[in-house]
Amino acid sequence: MTTSATWDTITEAITADAEKLKAMTTHGELYGWAKDHGLTGTQFAAVKRELRKIGVDYDAIREEVTRARLSELNADAAEGVPVIRLSAAGADAVNSYAVCDGEGTVLWYGTFFERDRHYHKGNQVSADFSAAAKAIFLASKARQLAKVELARLHLTLTNPHVDTAALIREATAWRLLLDIEINDDPANPPAAVAWCENAGFQDWKDADLAALIEGQDDAAGEQA
Repeated sequence: MTTSATWDTITEAITADAEKLKAMTTHGELYGWAKDHGLTGTQFAAVKRELRKIGVDYDAIREEVTRARLSELNADAAEGVPVIRLSAAGADAVNSYAVCDGEGTVLWYGTFFERDRHYHKGNQVSADFSAAAKAIFLASKARQLAKVELARLHLTLTNPHVDTAALIREATAWRLLLDIEINDDPANPPAAVAWCENAGFQDWKDADLAALIEGQDDAAGEQA
């Protein structure tokens, strides 16, 4: 919650740096300014509101940057890129998540940490979103390990209510083109659903990430 005194501090800081803030062209720069002033976390919503008063729309800038990045990635992918296939699921009822490969082998599962960036206890959508974000992170590690500049992630989820735009932004930042498939058939769910019910934990660092990359040799040949 942002108190009146804190709001005044935010207003004063933005007013003082208004010209500098107006000159910033990416949401990363704006967030960096807020971080330097100790105005992130729960206070950042107030920062965005005050920024709009000086004609700076953080969310619009973020979307514009994402579209530009996505356009660049699609152009780079015109000749074909390696593919990674994963499924991910979260289970709020048991506070757990799982990420599996395209064959159903579990790569990463366990219970959510208390300070999970996306998961909020009691919210199933946030559990599925957090699991999807973990899949994106894991795919980015596989891409980096394969030393390819770009990869396409085919991600199967079960929840049609997750914020796909936010997931695309996250994937784009990791140089991943994201294709999302929703499989909410209870009779034939993705493998990750069953793994959410398993006790225990498996770290993503124990997974064979190199095996996740499909078409790496073809893509390398096309780029040569």
